[in-house]
Amino acid sequence: MTTGPIEPMDPDIDESYAEDIDDGPSVEENNGQVARHVGRDMVQNIHNWLWRYQAARELSDAFVRETIENFVRRVYGPGEMSREAAARILREQRHVLLVADPGTGRRTAAVGLLGAAPSPRREIPIDDDEQRILPVDEVPWSSYGRSAYLLTVPPGCRNGRLRELLIAYREIVEKWDSYLVVLVDQKSLERPEDVPGFAVLTVTAPVREELLSRLLDDQRARLDVDTLIRTPPLPAMLEGATPAQIARLSRRIRAAANDPRESLAEIARNSVHAYQNWDEELVAWFEKNVDPRTRLFLITLAFLQGGQATNVLYAMEKLAEKLAEPANVRGGIGTPGIRQLAKNINARIDDEHRIFFTLPSYGVAVLRYVHGDQSKAFRTRLWSWASDLPMRRGGSPNPRIAGQVASAMLAVTLALPVSDAPEVRTLTERWWGYQTLRPLVVGLMTAVAMSPEAGAAMRGRLNQWAVQSGSVPLLCAVAAVCGGALADAYPQAVLTRLNNLAGRGIDAVTDGVVEAVRSLWDRPLHRQATLRRIVDWAAGQDQRHDAGLRALAAISETPGRAGLLLAEMTGDGELQTGLVHAFMLLFAGEGPQGEFREALLRWLDAAAEEPAYEDLITNLMVSAGGTGQGASSRFARMSDLLYDWQPLARDAEAPAARDVRDRFNERLHRANPLAAK
Repeated sequence: MTTGPIEPMDPDIDESYAEDIDDGPSVEENNGQVARHVGRDMVQNIHNWLWRYQAARELSDAFVRETIENFVRRVYGPGEMSREAAARILREQRHVLLVADPGTGRRTAAVGLLGAAPSPRREIPIDDDEQRILPVDEVPWSSYGRSAYLLTVPPGCRNGRLRELLIAYREIVEKWDSYLVVLVDQKSLERPEDVPGFAVLTVTAPVREELLSRLLDDQRARLDVDTLIRTPPLPAMLEGATPAQIARLSRRIRAAANDPRESLAEIARNSVHAYQNWDEELVAWFEKNVDPRTRLFLITLAFLQGGQATNVLYAMEKLAEKLAEPANVRGGIGTPGIRQLAKNINARIDDEHRIFFTLPSYGVAVLRYVHGDQSKAFRTRLWSWASDLPMRRGGSPNPRIAGQVASAMLAVTLALPVSDAPEVRTLTERWWGYQTLRPLVVGLMTAVAMSPEAGAAMRGRLNQWAVQSGSVPLLCAVAAVCGGALADAYPQAVLTRLNNLAGRGIDAVTDGVVEAVRSLWDRPLHRQATLRRIVDWAAGQDQRHDAGLRALAAISETPGRAGLLLAEMTGDGELQTGLVHAFMLLFAGEGPQGEFREALLRWLDAAAEEPAYEDLITNLMVSAGGTGQGASSRFARMSDLLYDWQPLARDAEAPAARDVRDRFNERLHRANPLAAK
């Protein structure tokens, strides 16, 4: 095997999640599949990755504290400043442009600065689809309040108005008495010193050996880390490595050091082999082992490592059937048995008859190799088989096996040189019909979509599916993903995908969109943007109209929630204009029906408690009723709704509601062009 420097990376990809912090239990640890030493099953493993991505995006206090505690020394400029000295500049001047290229650990350097600012800390979202920073009026500042902000200018941004946009951001942040760190590369902003109001800092990458040493700190009780780092071929691997690559190498070292009997030289060699995905070894292995039974057993174990050896053999024979291999591949006394197969594929069987690879991170390397070496048709059949592995005849799916398959999917997706995840669709369509597997599907899709490695491709695929796919389970899964953690990192992208789903006019998909909207509405950061989008739907005349009405009903399903919705609308002329159009369409037909009719009754209940809401609803109805032809009919339907809400027979027991109804009616009567004559 040749040992060269770590492979180059696309300079426009900013792999920047916590470069100075070990990712903790991962799908790559302990041979790529089984995180035994931390006691987590594979479902928890998926959520562990997702938690790391969320914590990094949310800049939580725990994440910032951990980053600073594990911060590796680097030099801030101008001059040669420590992190503490640079942080003082942020505290004193409040607005900092941190100029550094992607792949240098710049985001960790920015978090190191933000640790000096008071919490809460927020990452300002960008337009992910267009890779641009948002105009300031599209950022929900009122939901954020006083905060310490991080804004990352997309690498290589060519926005000619970038300087003006940054000034506008600084002015808004000043109004909120807040802090702002902007990450920008030199290509995007050639003269950062010309942007007024910002202190300009630069930062170097951390010393590679120091970073690797820090990432392995928790291994020192059983491993001579300092000697290991100097043991060939590890020094050669560190040449030119980025912080994210070093973090990945540290995980390979951790997996290779799982056996305390191994020498440092062997751990170093196996770490490098594992980092390089065992490529040369797998090429040689497949050249030598042409027997389909042995090859299929290798691939099967990559999915099911740690399971009973006989179950792995059974699953392998099912894979042979799926691939239409000859009958002798599927068993017989003349074919290799379990122990011979284990020997042939570098695996061992323990005393409990469980089977494991003997090489670290070998399972994900096998799947990565197969993805690059076989046809698309083969991969499609492979993942179709894998999606069936958790299924039990006449019973609910096996969540442990499903978790292993999902973890294999996540691991291979993050390891592929081309960041894409088409086979996620196979698992989603097969598993969505089982309620017990839906959280795992959502977790997997979200983790891939938030990952630095495959996130951009997956987010693009979510949009492609939302627009083009005819698969209802897949569309429902996309809606569920959009209502979850992905929205906190990419709020505008999520609303774009929900907008496309709402336009499909498929009942089950609309149900999913409404549930996603309900979830977003329950998180104040998303409330304003979500409301604008669903009012736009309700005001339109396409398939989204019904989705908008249903969503408005869902977010005002109790009197208290109805009051919250009306409070958001009070004083917002743009929202009120949109709702006038929605009401005009609504009362032009039969009038409000079903769940939205019930929601309107709750709005009237809220109006009876709060005069401002009474004025709001009255103005909306009068404006909608008197717009265009058919005004009298619309006013009549509005009056009918009022008497359904407060019948004459109940006037004595509800005098306040009676008075509200009468005032409403009086204004409707005066506005009605026929009644006024």
